[in-house]
Amino acid sequence: MLSYFALITLVKLSGLLIPYIWFLIIADRRGRLLATGAIVVLFIISYINTYFNLPDLAYPSLIDGWLMWFIGGLILVAVLKRFVYSTSATPARSSQTEAGDGIISQGIQRLTGAFGWLGKLALVFILAIVVFVILGSVSSLVTKMNPRPAVESIKTDMNDDTKNAPMPVIKNSAETPVVNAPQTVSTDMNNSLNSFKNSNVYDLNHMRVQMYRKKMVYVAPVEFSGGFWRYIHYQKVPGYFRTNATDKNADPKFVSKPMRYTPSAYFNRDADRRISAHSLGYSMVGSTSQLEIDDNGTPYYVRTLAKPISYINRNYNYRDYKVAVLNTITGKVNVYSPNNVPKFVDIAVAPEFVSQEVNLFGRYRKGFWNATSFGGHSGVMKPTTAGTEGGDHLTPYAYKGRVYYFTGMTSVNEHQSSILGYTFVDARTNTLHYYREHGNVMTPERAISYAQQDINPQNYKGTLPLLYRINGEPSWVVSMLDRDNNSFMKFVYLLADGNNQSGTYAIGDDAQSTLAIFEQRLESKTGVAPTQPTGKTISGTIYRIVRTSDNKLLFIMKNNNQVYKLDTSAKNFKPIYQFISEGDKVSFKAEAASQTGLATANVSLSTFKDQSLQQSK
Repeated sequence: MLSYFALITLVKLSGLLIPYIWFLIIADRRGRLLATGAIVVLFIISYINTYFNLPDLAYPSLIDGWLMWFIGGLILVAVLKRFVYSTSATPARSSQTEAGDGIISQGIQRLTGAFGWLGKLALVFILAIVVFVILGSVSSLVTKMNPRPAVESIKTDMNDDTKNAPMPVIKNSAETPVVNAPQTVSTDMNNSLNSFKNSNVYDLNHMRVQMYRKKMVYVAPVEFSGGFWRYIHYQKVPGYFRTNATDKNADPKFVSKPMRYTPSAYFNRDADRRISAHSLGYSMVGSTSQLEIDDNGTPYYVRTLAKPISYINRNYNYRDYKVAVLNTITGKVNVYSPNNVPKFVDIAVAPEFVSQEVNLFGRYRKGFWNATSFGGHSGVMKPTTAGTEGGDHLTPYAYKGRVYYFTGMTSVNEHQSSILGYTFVDARTNTLHYYREHGNVMTPERAISYAQQDINPQNYKGTLPLLYRINGEPSWVVSMLDRDNNSFMKFVYLLADGNNQSGTYAIGDDAQSTLAIFEQRLESKTGVAPTQPTGKTISGTIYRIVRTSDNKLLFIMKNNNQVYKLDTSAKNFKPIYQFISEGDKVSFKAEAASQTGLATANVSLSTFKDQSLQQSK
């Protein structure tokens, strides 16, 4: 690895080769020795900078480095040749300009004469900066005004409706909403840091959503806290935390997997440094590598390597990227093409990469000028800003065992608050699926605003708005958190059409009871009855029953700890059900909300039968 960074340093400094040879020709012996010594010092300084700061190794950046030394070297040698190693004498100047001396030469003499060598060196740097400002301006202008090659490199799947969108469906609790917001998970994990020895020397800096054994989880690695000396003393971190993303009662689980190669390690054990040593020609996307685990729990650091389109056009090519995977135990790095990424890697493309991709797709897919004030703004959109990743644009979804980055696309007109369509980017293949929305669907920002201001008397803060299909209707599910400690407090379900919110929302402590209330309100608005449970028929004898203050009947069965609920406010609730009691033999359909009975299961009233009540008629 040391030799690799030495090679990179030589590549960047090779721009000095021609100026150095030129200087050797014009200089005397003393000047040659000084120049050689200066080259050695520059190599050492540049090597240290390259090794520790991990500069961008994409070809445009390498070319920039080469040009910097080349142009700067040429200017420096030219100045030295003119003022130090000139073959002609330079007596005091007369008022007349000598033959061959132009305005530029006179200007240089006047500007630098008062300051001597300091003025001449300053002039060198000023000239070099001017050249690079010009080059940088040209590159920035082309990158901004020619997004078409980048947009055309995006793998897109355009759909004129949302029928086949990978939008999760909630059917009587068959699909559980993602309830654990990143803020909540981070707080819970930090509160669990005492799960292992010497926990005071470690910290949690980042986490990632992924699939683990077909379940959506958050994974957060333990990192060194306290810098270099802590690393020298302990050499490795003890493991990582894992938390279920869909269970509000889930506790973070610490997994003991000692890792030597992490982003918080130093020298050759720094995960980002090891990946950088395999990234020649590519940029490392994101602030740091992210942890992923396979189904055996083995931890790996993963990072997306992106390639700019050209030296002038610095936009990424969204097809030509690589995925670097580092084994945290052995330190081995493998770099994969998009089609060969290991199966356990759910997030092959970093959210920062996807966020830029979605922004370009929404704004420039019909050209640069169309998106300006001079164009027609045909189809110009922007992503919503209520996400949890990718600069607040993206929210991760789990759908049929895959992770998708979701965002709603809305108008660039600030006065509009409706959804024009949705983008679902497959985090593994980087395919952007766009689904046009024909209905009246409000943005997630507006959903959060409703939840926080109009239907939230406790003044909790809304986060993680997720779009689900409930009874065929797009609906926002917002998680409400305590403002002080980020603890999950409530669910808010809102019909996404944004109209008559007073009759199309529901608030509850758990997903199942909130869903029941919401379905009743949907039925009264749309006339569509809630989908009946698909679970097994429950038969047995009522063991205990209670009546709650909000007109609910809660009961448990003999030899069954699950709590079942009858909603007395439902339209199809029969008054005779008020008289059920302990010992009644009943049968009904209901999908268990929890194996431990911590959440209530809603009983399907259309399938509820009480033999005791029937016999008493």
